[in-house]
Parts: sequence; C-alpha cells; structure tokens
Amino acid sequence: MKQTFDTNRFWQTLKWTILTEKKSIFTAFIAFLVGFLAIQLFSCFTIFDLTHGLGRDATLAGMLFSVVVFGFMQSYYASGVLGNARSSRQRATTLMLPASNLEKFTTRMIYCVIFMPLLLLLAFVGATALRMLLELLAGHDTIYWGFDLLDYHLGPHYDLWLSYFGTVWTLSLFVLGGVFFRTRPFVWTNVVLFAGSLLLTTLMFYIGTMIGEDNIKSFLMNFSGMTIETFDFIACLFFSALIVLNVWLSYRLFCRLQIVQHKWFNL
Repeated sequence: MKQTFDTNRFWQTLKWTILTEKKSIFTAFIAFLVGFLAIQLFSCFTIFDLTHGLGRDATLAGMLFSVVVFGFMQSYYASGVLGNARSSRQRATTLMLPASNLEKFTTRMIYCVIFMPLLLLLAFVGATALRMLLELLAGHDTIYWGFDLLDYHLGPHYDLWLSYFGTVWTLSLFVLGGVFFRTRPFVWTNVVLFAGSLLLTTLMFYIGTMIGEDNIKSFLMNFSGMTIETFDFIACLFFSALIVLNVWLSYRLFCRLQIVQHKWFNL
C-alpha cells in the first residue's frame, strides 16, 4: 500500500468507520439526548408546575451543567483515536485496511474530534428543544431557550479566539494521550495533565521566587504597550505550533501501531 493520501481511499475508509460504528453512534446519541434532557429537567423540580416554568436561574444551571458534560465527553472521545485498535484482533483489522496510515489516522481524527462532538451538540440541541416542548405542554408561561442565557453570562468573559485555540489545544493533548496509552487513555491522560499542571505551577512559583517580584514587574513593563489584538495573535500562533506538534507526535505513534505491542512500551 502506498503511503500517500488518496481522496477516494480516504472517503471509503471514513464510510467504513461510520458503518462499523453505527450501533455505537446511535446508542450514544440516544443516551446523550436522554442525559441532557434529564439534566435540564431536574435542574429544578418545577417541570410539572402548571403556572411557572423552570425559570431563568434553573434553566441556566441546567445548561451550564450540560456544557460541562459536553466538554468532558468531547475530551473523552478525543482520547479514543485508537478505540478501534485496543485488542490484537482490532489492531490486525486496522492494519489490514486497504488505506495508508495517513488516511487511517485522518479518518479516526475526524470521527473522534469532529463527528462525535457534532453528535453531542446535536443531542444537546435536541434535548433543549424537547425540554422546551415539555414545558410548553405543562403550561409554563415563561420558557427560556437557554443558549441565549449562556451567551449572555459567558460571552463577555471569553476571548473567542483564545477559547477556540485553547479547546483545540486541550483536545490535541487527549488525542496524543489516546494514542500513547493503550489502556484507559482518558484516565491516564487526565492523571498526566494534572501531575504536569501541578509540577509546572510549582516550578513557576520557585522560578518567580528566585527572580524576585521587582524583576518580574520590570520585565512585564516591557509588554505594557501590547494591545489585546497583538496578544491574541501571539497566543494563537503559540497554541497553533503546540497543536501541530501534538498531532504530528500522535501520527508518528499511530504509525508504530503493531498487532503485538511491546509490553514495556505504552500502558
């Protein structure tokens, strides 16, 4: 098999992936639809009150909890790049696919990082619409869509581009962890990220202590004239480089995929 990228082979591999996972996809959609609906309904026990709705605060609470679940599951699916190659039999099937490594890896990336989050979003929106329908049938006089509340309360506190690149950067870390760790990749990636964050915070604290507060303030004064746009541009470039590095490392590890894994390499 040529190690090049062929569009036709790629689409055939993507269709094969969707078809083989169709049962899991349908089950996940129904489960998250019900889950998001339950979260929003039980954010306040007034769904059967015939004169009042959930209310602004209860609706916002349910939406915020749903957003947390959405982010959690988005990272979980990002760590499942090798979800179809955990066992020796699955790895053999993956390696025997008539496609190049780049096509296989790109297919899994699209499935785990794009397709499944879109499915989650569809379930989230569908659950919100069902909640509004149930409120309407219950005779509630005030019904909130919910997404407008999220935008009103969270929008002013988020930088759009930094939030986007920060999210993609986090997902790239879970993709890398999903390729490196063979068992429980989501759990191990979280453990490593927590330990790394703790270590980095401690290291930065000691470096700051050694440099001294006055020297740090003097250094930061050099950037006092930097505009928000310039800071965003530099930060986006920085995160872009890290994202590309993580994806490249993930691909290189994916190319090392073998039917029988080395027992001392990867957990």
